[in-house]
Amino acid sequence: MGKWKELDERLNRYLRLATFPIGVKLLEDEEELKNISRLKRPDKKIALCQIFSYSRYYGWTMGITKEDNVCPLAEIAVGFVEPYDIFLEGYFFVGRYNETLEGARKTARMIPKMPHGKFSAIVSGALSRIEYDPDLIMIYGNTAQMLRIIQGALWKTGGRITMSTFGDAVCADTISNAYLTGELQIAMPCLGDRRFGLAMDSDLVASIPLEIVDSVLEGMEGTHKGGSRYPIPYQICTPEFFLKMKDQIEAAKRGAK
Repeated sequence: MGKWKELDERLNRYLRLATFPIGVKLLEDEEELKNISRLKRPDKKIALCQIFSYSRYYGWTMGITKEDNVCPLAEIAVGFVEPYDIFLEGYFFVGRYNETLEGARKTARMIPKMPHGKFSAIVSGALSRIEYDPDLIMIYGNTAQMLRIIQGALWKTGGRITMSTFGDAVCADTISNAYLTGELQIAMPCLGDRRFGLAMDSDLVASIPLEIVDSVLEGMEGTHKGGSRYPIPYQICTPEFFLKMKDQIEAAKRGAK
C-alpha cells in the first residue's frame, strides 16, 4: 500500500469523510506538471477552487496554472499575479464587504498572499490516488469532523486553534496562510467555492501542512483512545416522556374500572 493511500485510510478511520481528502502540491515551474501521473488539465478556464472539487468529488488529479485560473482573488492570494493598486486600495470590497474604502483597504491588505511569482502551478488530487509528495492536505468536512482535527492538532501542544477569515478567498486561508505559517488552518468555503466549487452549507475546510500531518494524526489517535470519537456518540437513556405517559395510561386504566 502506498504511503498516501495509507494516510487516507488513517484519516478516514477517525473522520469518516464524505469526500476524498486532497493532496495539494505547489509547483515553482509549470513544466513540472509533465511529471505528475494521470494529470488532467481544464479544457476551459476555471476558478482555482474548482480543481479541489474535481479531486474531492471525482478523485481526479487536476493541475492549474495562472493562464487557466479566472478567479481574481485566487490569482493574487497564491501569487500568480502581483497585487495591483485597485485591489490594494480596497476597490474590490468597498460597498460589497466593507462600508468604507478605508475598511476595504484594510481587508485587502490583510489577506494572506504568497510572494508574487514563487509558484506558477498548483496540483490537486485525491490523497488515496496521488503519487507525488503534497505540500498540504486539505479536508472538507462538517463541524464535528473539524472538531476532531483540532483536538488532534492540540494533543501534544495544548492551547487553542485560531481561525482567521474575512468570509471570502478561502484559498488565501487554506493555501497561502497554511503554507506561510506551517500551521493548521480551519476555514469557511467562500462564495466562489460554494457557487462554483459545490461546497455545501455545512462544510468547513481544514488545511494541514504536510510537516505536521503525522502529529495531527497521532493526536487524533490519542484523543480517540481518550474517548473523543466521530461520529459523536449520542447518549441513549430512558425516555422520561414515555415513563410519564405510561404512568398517565395506568392511572387512566385504574380510573376506568
